[in-house]
Amino acid sequence: MTHGEHSWMADIVLEERPDLLQRIERYRKRYPGRNVEAYIEKVKQDARLEQAKKHLKAQAKEHAPASRASCWAYAESSLQQGRYAEEYLKGNTYPFERMLHYLKTGSQLALYHSDFRVVNLPENSVDWIITDPPYPQKFLPLYRDLALFAQRVLRPGGGLLAMVGQSYLPEIFQLMSVEGLKYNWTLCYLTPGGQSPQLWQRKVNTFWKPILWFTKGENKRWIGDVVKSDVNDNDKTYHFWGQSVSGMTDLLQKVSYMGETILDPFMGGGATGAACLLHRRHFIGIEIEKDVFATAQERLTELQRAL
Repeated sequence: MTHGEHSWMADIVLEERPDLLQRIERYRKRYPGRNVEAYIEKVKQDARLEQAKKHLKAQAKEHAPASRASCWAYAESSLQQGRYAEEYLKGNTYPFERMLHYLKTGSQLALYHSDFRVVNLPENSVDWIITDPPYPQKFLPLYRDLALFAQRVLRPGGGLLAMVGQSYLPEIFQLMSVEGLKYNWTLCYLTPGGQSPQLWQRKVNTFWKPILWFTKGENKRWIGDVVKSDVNDNDKTYHFWGQSVSGMTDLLQKVSYMGETILDPFMGGGATGAACLLHRRHFIGIEIEKDVFATAQERLTELQRAL
């Protein structure tokens, strides 16, 4: 899809839009001393955004099977928020294309009972890796393997978001410094409420953890860097190291779009997968522990059927 294919993307003619003229006139009266030209451009940009939202909704509706009404409802709500239209107007059609593909095919769920280091996934096939590796010191070598794995399977521009404990951050940064994977930022994941872990050896009660963000190539997405779970949503039902679906949902919605493919190579109880299914992302989960995998598999397949 290119901009030239759509007549709806013609410039806004104010003389043909009395609603916009009225808005500008109200601004003139309220702020008589201000230069109105910048505001006129903002009004035009808002109108372009509304045009784009309307157009994308019409296009998406054509691809939504009647049998998946809830899926279309989620897509419509997402389009109304404006993120897809904003990217489309910039010439980035990828998020909308991912949405259309999801509307056509439905959710794709792939689960592997395996060590992620031996799972043969296609190169450049994953939009995001969102994961929570184990924190104890004996597992530190996994961070190097995770970075190498991410460099291979992420698509160009894709991202790795790895939750980490604070105890070994210097070592983790060093281990994850691999060619082709670039450190971008550290997000703050808040876990508010009375669920604070007590780290006796460091004499700390902690209410947050870092999420290290690496990209394959240059990052082109703007996101907020604070993520949080609901208060006291310390869900250990499916795994004793499990994260809450509310927290993973907040992270997922900040960074990704409907129809993108999310991978968790330390799937655990499946909180990331549950958030993906609920919010219409494709999910690949890998878990090495047999009993943990079986629990997550049952959880996610049942949820997929329910949706």
